[in-house]
Amino acid sequence: MTDRPDAAKEAAIHTRGVRKTFAAVGGDERCVALADVDLDVSQSEVVVVIGPSGSGKSTLLRTLNGLERVDSGTIRVAGREVTDRRTDLSSLRADVGMVFQHFNLFLHKTALENVALPQRIVRGRSRREAEEIAMSFLKRVGVEDRRHHYPSQLSGGQQQRVAIARALAMHPQVMLFDEATSALDPEMVGGILDLMRELASEGMTMAVVTHEMGFARDVADRVIFMDAGAIVEQGAPETLFDNAQNARTRQFLSQIH
Repeated sequence: MTDRPDAAKEAAIHTRGVRKTFAAVGGDERCVALADVDLDVSQSEVVVVIGPSGSGKSTLLRTLNGLERVDSGTIRVAGREVTDRRTDLSSLRADVGMVFQHFNLFLHKTALENVALPQRIVRGRSRREAEEIAMSFLKRVGVEDRRHHYPSQLSGGQQQRVAIARALAMHPQVMLFDEATSALDPEMVGGILDLMRELASEGMTMAVVTHEMGFARDVADRVIFMDAGAIVEQGAPETLFDNAQNARTRQFLSQIH
């Protein structure tokens, strides 16, 4: 990626020197979650982030929409300075949709209400408009017949579809997926991955943390390998998976094949 002065304006995601630490359990030391991460993601690019548990993958995603504040560095996503304390994070998150591992639905709201409510609160849409848009996206993800069901009445795969519909209904510029299939039964994973493939084919800018290497090979424009809070290696899927240059990358890939 380029380091031209206008790179931040051109990129959908632009980070420089992002550092994040957490207090270590039972001591005064701090654990490094992100170690001076530089990253650019272009408009309509699909980037898949892989790496061992604790490597900083999910923390990186959470910094991109302000769910985690960084210690230092700059982040610009969808034209917003995430690291600027004056940035309206609620408005930012409408433009930067995020799908989590555990769905994060309102348990006391129906599927329809889960998708419509954020539109009314953040986008200021009327109840009628929000519900019409919600229905169109519930149909898009294949759960329109479950619109009056509560999360407890839905399977894990159905809940994840509702969560994706909720994010898409905000018409985001960027989508972040944090292990979106890891909490699902194996037979439900394929449907969610197919939906993500559709979004990628339509030009949605996506940053995806996943252990689904087949998805990474098939869909990613670029695969990033992280370890110990740093980007160790990155490249096109066929390059990284078949001809990794870094020994740590090769070690990781040898263990998951």
